[in-house]
Amino acid sequence: MKGVNTEVIAEVRNRAKIVEIVSELVVLKRAGKDYKGLCPFHSEKSPSFFVNPDKGIFKCFGCGEGGDVFAFVQKTRRIDFIDSVKELAQKTGVQLIESKHDQEEYDKRSAMLMLYQQAAEYFHHLLEDEREGALARDYLHRRGIDEETISRFKLGYAPSAWDGLLRYLSDANKVAAETLMEAGLVRRKPDSNHFYDLFRNRLMIPIQDEQGRVIAFGGRTMGDDQIKYINSPESAIYTKGEHLFALHQAKESIKEKDSVIVVEGYFDAITAHRYGFRNTVATLGTALTERQGKLLVRFTERKRVYLCFDSDAAGEKAVARGMETLTNIAEGIGIEMRVIRVPGGKDPDESLRSKDPEAGVAGFQNCIEKAPLLIDYKLESAISTANVSTHSGRIEAAKLIVPILGEIKNAVARGEYIRQWSMRLGIREEDLLTDVGQYRRQHRMGGRESESVRPQVAKNAPKAGGSEAELSILSLYLLSRQDYDLLKRKLQFERMSDPVFQRIKEALESIDKFNESEEFWQNLQDKLAPDAEASQRLWDLATKSEEIKKQNLPISVILNDCESRLIRERLIRAMNALSMQIKQKPSEEEELKLSLKISQLTRLQHELQRSPEGVEEVKRKLEALLVETKL
Repeated sequence: MKGVNTEVIAEVRNRAKIVEIVSELVVLKRAGKDYKGLCPFHSEKSPSFFVNPDKGIFKCFGCGEGGDVFAFVQKTRRIDFIDSVKELAQKTGVQLIESKHDQEEYDKRSAMLMLYQQAAEYFHHLLEDEREGALARDYLHRRGIDEETISRFKLGYAPSAWDGLLRYLSDANKVAAETLMEAGLVRRKPDSNHFYDLFRNRLMIPIQDEQGRVIAFGGRTMGDDQIKYINSPESAIYTKGEHLFALHQAKESIKEKDSVIVVEGYFDAITAHRYGFRNTVATLGTALTERQGKLLVRFTERKRVYLCFDSDAAGEKAVARGMETLTNIAEGIGIEMRVIRVPGGKDPDESLRSKDPEAGVAGFQNCIEKAPLLIDYKLESAISTANVSTHSGRIEAAKLIVPILGEIKNAVARGEYIRQWSMRLGIREEDLLTDVGQYRRQHRMGGRESESVRPQVAKNAPKAGGSEAELSILSLYLLSRQDYDLLKRKLQFERMSDPVFQRIKEALESIDKFNESEEFWQNLQDKLAPDAEASQRLWDLATKSEEIKKQNLPISVILNDCESRLIRERLIRAMNALSMQIKQKPSEEEELKLSLKISQLTRLQHELQRSPEGVEEVKRKLEALLVETKL
């Protein structure tokens, strides 16, 4: 485990919050003290995947997958434990001793991040320069962007010189032009060894990742260039479909307001922040991707998303694309999607800066409060071209809304919408219901309606190993320090029948320095982290421990009950094993011996039932019999 030890594992686990890591792939919604979502390991329509942020573990009650944050990364990325630690270490800023190749890649990314940070500082300095940045500053002030917003977004200015940034970074870092080209900051002139800046005479808008590191730029021309905006190419640190502009600045406000506003352009987002709507993010020149869609709702409990694109035809198409993406990831989770109809202007930026009494901050806030649900927006948009005052227009409108109504999965909600729209269009409810039902049958949407979100075990779910009694015994170690010491003394020579549970027991008993139960749990996770099978049982262990705590019984009573059940299980296994040997038709003498052993085991079973308190005596006789029988 080169570069990875228990200290590193503990530090990475402490920084890598499991809800945040899981949320990168799974849309989670709070369910009591846990979070729930659709399992990424098997196909399902109702959430059976749960994350416990306090314990730092996950569990799918459909397919049985479970474990800690490292196990999640291992399973989703299909990498081993060491690589999962390294990946999370890099994500959370924990330094590792890497292999030569890994170290080179890490150094390359780190160097690139440093170059972009220095470039951002260079551009920002020039924007503040009284002479160099005058044109860009004047442009920003005309757009109502104040100094606080300029600083907040680290806005800058790229000079008109062909090699201003190239010379600055070369002098500051002695870095080769080829390295700057690989980073996407400069370009090479065709058929020559001369390089030039990618961004010239442009207002510079840094694109930051979620941690606030500059990873790319958007540049708006300050001249008469035909290309209004140019953006950094994708690189080792930047993939445009995986990031959202202004998410770093917006995430705290998203948490506070429990909602996120999605816009298209840089200045739509910047202006929104300028006028107080700081829970706003922007896409980066592409249709909203699934990765971006999941980023959107990471910081919201109610998963409330407002789509706010331009009011022209292109904006309508962008809303449609965004709806499709969010609908795909919303199934079973309940994302509340609404659409803001931009007031008094072509785009959110213009609307917020408008003097129109229907627009401005008050108008925009009013539109947020009145923003229709996505389904209502889709229905209204669908009939916008139909003349519902005429007989033929109502028929046309009914045809247009049938597919939308058919997509509503909840039967109660679908029935209510059918009732409302049949009244609005003046058509028979039964007829609209028939058409919607036919549409759903044709598109095979007639499955179970509105399934319960209670965790259900899938038919093909693998059964977890180990017995219930062994699980209960192991969970006793987690109750308190005093109980731990008692269990360790009493059960030090006890062996679990299941190899995974035995490894968990050994890990439990190897932890001798702790004060609080939380500290003990963290130590146990660190011990078991490299063991995928054992780590997968952590959820069961924690859940069983909580169940036992609620019983509020003396540890001696609980332990006696657990041991009684454990012995009963062992007796049954031994009798089954001997019965299997008899079925193999041994000699008469051997069959007689086996039958006698089964009779002895049966008597022990009756003895345990008559006197549950005599666990130790039955246990001693059973162990002697098992040794004699070689089981």
